[in-house]
Amino acid sequence: MPVRRGAAACLLIVAMASGGARAAETWHVPGSPIVITQPVVFTHAGATLRGTLYRPQSSRAVPAVVVLHGAEVGTADAALYRHLRDGLPAIGIAVLVFDRRGSGKSTGSLSDVSYELLADDAIAGARAISKLPPIDPNRIGYWGLSQGGWLSVLAAKRDPRAAFAVAVSAPLVTPETQMEFAMSNKLHVLGYGSGDVAAMIAARQAWTGYLRGQVPREQAVKALAAIDRKPWFDLMYMPSHAGLTTDPATSSYRKEMDEDPLATVSSVRVPLLLVFGGADPWIPVATTLRRLKTLTPSHPNIAYAVVAGANHDMAFDPHEAMAADAEALAAAAPQAPAYFMLLASWLERHAIADSP
Repeated sequence: MPVRRGAAACLLIVAMASGGARAAETWHVPGSPIVITQPVVFTHAGATLRGTLYRPQSSRAVPAVVVLHGAEVGTADAALYRHLRDGLPAIGIAVLVFDRRGSGKSTGSLSDVSYELLADDAIAGARAISKLPPIDPNRIGYWGLSQGGWLSVLAAKRDPRAAFAVAVSAPLVTPETQMEFAMSNKLHVLGYGSGDVAAMIAARQAWTGYLRGQVPREQAVKALAAIDRKPWFDLMYMPSHAGLTTDPATSSYRKEMDEDPLATVSSVRVPLLLVFGGADPWIPVATTLRRLKTLTPSHPNIAYAVVAGANHDMAFDPHEAMAADAEALAAAAPQAPAYFMLLASWLERHAIADSP
């Protein structure tokens, strides 16, 4: 008889579970507007790029946003993009999030790719969704965070049909200036002193000077050898002395380290929103704002804001550790209410209000 009692108990549990599910359905209703998800596959420059379009169910044409990735997060399922996937369709805007080339389900390679190629991948995505109803092909813009913010601005410059762009936590200094700032902060966060910071900066400057052709290789090797056995070295995004290239002309970092994003920002004519965190250890926000203020009087299309207390990911972290491991990056997501409201308000004015 034990078997029979066990079977009866299982049947009762199943019945209760199904009954509970049916009961729950009586108070669960769909959101408004209903969000339609559809796969989007497009090709560009030898890569097949796969993503998903999240769009509000609508009989009218709707604007859309194409998402560009930061340096470390390359897949569409990252927590960083949830507020876009969930939030933008709720206010009437579609959003395309796709796996970056060489990441997730997309083909191609990230090896030695330029910023221009990554921006053009996003433009190819914009062209792909512009053919899908109910997307308004004249109201497609770009959003990105960190390096993705740089890329969103670059895409807006390179796409003659771009309607707007949003850059979050994207410094308006060169990549190498940003990295010196960030890595100095990283060492301080880890508890190291000014001596370690000075040694790191000296090695970086010798390395990048070598890449530019201004410093002899022997000098760069010596500077890197002085620090590449330090316990913090592997966190500094630098080559060891043994791994230093013998052909700096082929270095992908040489091609990007001195690019000035302010020049790109100044050339964009569509509405542009720049958002910064007031507690961001990764980018020199104060320097960025000083540079930006020299530009905005002659560029009324540019708006910017600082979210007090927010870090690089628009989140609040009272114990900032600047973690960049896979687990931390996968979990990173915005939390700041002011950021959400700034983004929605600005998009209401510059993406939704002008829609037919």
